[in-house]
Amino acid sequence: MSRTAAFLASTLVCATVLSGCGGGSAYCDAVKKDKASLNTFGEKRTDVAYAGYAKVFEGVAKVAPQDIKKDWQALADVTKGVIAAQKAVKLKLEDMTDTAKVKKLDATQLKQLNTAYEAFNGTTAQRTAVVKNVKQQCKITLK
Repeated sequence: MSRTAAFLASTLVCATVLSGCGGGSAYCDAVKKDKASLNTFGEKRTDVAYAGYAKVFEGVAKVAPQDIKKDWQALADVTKGVIAAQKAVKLKLEDMTDTAKVKKLDATQLKQLNTAYEAFNGTTAQRTAVVKNVKQQCKITLK
């Protein structure tokens, strides 16, 4: 009986230790599932694409280890912030290259967009942290 208990205990310890490593964790699985989206982040500048990026970041944040969770969530938040700002000024992200449409925005609207863009662009540390963490934890290299 004591051998069975010892075997079960050692099995649980091994399973716990291994799940914290790169193989088979919910975190690594989520990153692997969305690797293509993560590697193309920002390439498509549309409302739909950015909503997708935010969804991916939030999904990974939900299963991320505590020490990196806030970085994933910050990326989700600023990405959603860009979408919200675009919606507030009633101009799609994909229309930002249309000079005539942008000229119609007033100073308040431009400031609102600029604030969202600055927050988005200010996430270099978080982007670097998640890329480094994914490489260490999951052995997955992101661009």
